[in-house]
Amino acid sequence: MIVVICRSGKRSAKAIHLLHKMGYTNVYSVIDGFESDKSKVLADNGQRTVNGWKNNGLPWTYALNENKMHFE
Repeated sequence: MIVVICRSGKRSAKAIHLLHKMGYTNVYSVIDGFESDKSKVLADNGQRTVNGWKNNGLPWTYALNENKMHFE
């Protein structure tokens, strides 16, 4: 299984389309992306605070864990 995520979900959708054309069948895109939509609330100044992985309280971190990374 391959799961692809980008900031808004648009590029990851294109990526899984290309992966599927290359023969991969078990590919998925996180539809709302990591940060998703820009806020229409003036106080948020157009920041991406609506929907998305991060804004829905799902786990994320800036820390890199080498045990969860794949190197070739």
